[in-house]
Amino acid sequence: MALPNWENAPITRAAFGAPTEPSPERGPRPIEREWGEIAKSEQDVIVYWGGSWTRRDTQLGWGWLCWHVRGDKYSEGQPHPAVKATAASVERILSPLAHEARIRIMQAMYDGPKTSGILSQATGLTGGNLYYHLKELMHAAYVREKEGAYDLTPLGCQMLVTVSMIAHEIVKDRGEEGLLVASV
Repeated sequence: MALPNWENAPITRAAFGAPTEPSPERGPRPIEREWGEIAKSEQDVIVYWGGSWTRRDTQLGWGWLCWHVRGDKYSEGQPHPAVKATAASVERILSPLAHEARIRIMQAMYDGPKTSGILSQATGLTGGNLYYHLKELMHAAYVREKEGAYDLTPLGCQMLVTVSMIAHEIVKDRGEEGLLVASV
């Protein structure tokens, strides 16, 4: 299968528009329907991960595209993307995010650097507890310290946006009943 020429095919706002087919579950968005026509087997993978975020007059942008189409010259003989990364590398990027306190710290910094005092007020974390979680985020390169304040790195911004959007799209909090994870 030949890959489409994406140079002259911009992804427009309409591509991410509302589902176009009524159903009890959400119908496919235009881009999901279009890209779904490209993938023909269960092993096909087409992923686009991108974003843009303006923070303090600085534009952060990122994009990544992964194609894995069975029989395609770009993927033949290559492991499937679901098993290509080592478990250790997946753990390395996710474990710093696997604590509610660290997400709250990162969310408190979404609009710019914060001192430890402001982070403590915003998150309810104090003293050694706050510094422990900040150290874990700095070790992961998601947060940096500069001039007495802590701030998200560009990677930290990407990870916060990515995991927050995934959680927003598929996890519903039902209070005392617990979380409901939607099947996508």
